[in-house]
Amino acid sequence: MEKSFALISLGCPKNLVNSEQMLYLLDEAGFALCPEPEGADFAIVNTCGFIDSAKTEAIDSILQLAELKAEGKLGGIIVTGCLSERYKDSIMEEIPEIDAVLGVGSYGDIVEAANAVCSKQSLRRFAPDSKAVDEIPRIVSTGPSWAYLRIAEGCNNFCSFCAIPYIRGRYRSRSMENVLAEAKELAEHGIKEIIVIAQDITLYGTDLYGKHCLAELCHKIAEIPGRR
Repeated sequence: MEKSFALISLGCPKNLVNSEQMLYLLDEAGFALCPEPEGADFAIVNTCGFIDSAKTEAIDSILQLAELKAEGKLGGIIVTGCLSERYKDSIMEEIPEIDAVLGVGSYGDIVEAANAVCSKQSLRRFAPDSKAVDEIPRIVSTGPSWAYLRIAEGCNNFCSFCAIPYIRGRYRSRSMENVLAEAKELAEHGIKEIIVIAQDITLYGTDLYGKHCLAELCHKIAEIPGRR
């Protein structure tokens, strides 16, 4: 019988891209997406956690799922994203209703986590924060004509109010070749408006090419037929 899941995606557009990647991997593995957590075999919360209000929202979402699980209306809970990465040493102990956690570099392991939870097993998976940006296909969820395009991961700024460099690691650009290939694929699927995103888009290319490449990248994206 086909296993079902619900997905709650919190936080920024970068997180949404990761959620779309998980949607693709789970769909390819034969899992069915449910509109609501109630009645699903498991639910995923892709969390934000870089400021206190985001952390509170994520914890509240997890606790709501924990109530459904306690009532027998939800099979299991998988927590991914920034909150799980930030509190990777304690989150499963603090909220024991969680069955699996994946860090921000482990979205590619979502099918393994789903299979573990459906088998009543736990899983905890984290990757080094220096890991290259995952090149995973995705199911675009923003609409028929526009989509986000992530060009980098991490941040080097270490602002006093933000924990992103400690959660997502140092800045790592995607290669221009990979970014343009994804932009072309989006265009082929009818996407007319592409919004480039990163924690710091202005730094794009400096780590790979030794220079700022955002303008060059945007010009090349604009040359793809159908873009604007």
